[in-house]
Amino acid sequence: MTPIDFLQRIENDKLATIERALALLWFTGRDDPTVGMTAGAICSEVELAGHPKQNASRLEQQLREHRGTSKAGKNGWRLHPRTRRELDAIYAFALNPKPLPISDSVLPIDLFTGTRQYIERVVEQINKSYDAQLWDCTAVMCRRLLETMIIETYEKAGRANEIKGSDGHFLMLNGLITYLERDSNIHLGRNALKGLKDFKQLGDLSAHNRRFNACQNDIDRVRDGLRVATEELMHLSGLR
Repeated sequence: MTPIDFLQRIENDKLATIERALALLWFTGRDDPTVGMTAGAICSEVELAGHPKQNASRLEQQLREHRGTSKAGKNGWRLHPRTRRELDAIYAFALNPKPLPISDSVLPIDLFTGTRQYIERVVEQINKSYDAQLWDCTAVMCRRLLETMIIETYEKAGRANEIKGSDGHFLMLNGLITYLERDSNIHLGRNALKGLKDFKQLGDLSAHNRRFNACQNDIDRVRDGLRVATEELMHLSGLR
């Protein structure tokens, strides 16, 4: 995070010039409290963050008179330890990763609302991974969603034991799709089954091939089929 990013994260209409300067000193010295900034450097960063021309001489005077600052080097300023501790409680939030907004970039959130909380969370992570350009993460989470939806379908039918291996654990996606395709009692539509098969290879590569990295086109290519497959599985599992 740059000083400009930090200033934009904390900005509000109530911050006075000196408060903004103290916040920037807090950010600059967060790893080494002895590091300071000159009034001119502070003004420059504030202007780069989108604020109008700053008066460096006036800020210099304010920093000199403020009880929470002390000199750092010849012309710089830093925070007193007590002031830094006070500002920890105010500005620590700005160092946290900025949450990504909810989106429908891969699968529509509304389609899964009211199903299971863990399913809703997986869909949210799928979309956010795509928005963050984390293509392998997107593929792996899609794989997890499909496995979950198939398992939900068999649990609804009271046949969960049929899709478990000899170790008592549920089969992985390849085994689940193979069993589902041969099942004469659970009828998955042609397009939904195609969506499952089209995704299987990508999901396997992203999860298990250490030399493979997915790209956006890989996700886009299987997105429509993924939507069809998950929606039909939701009906079969009684979640809709």
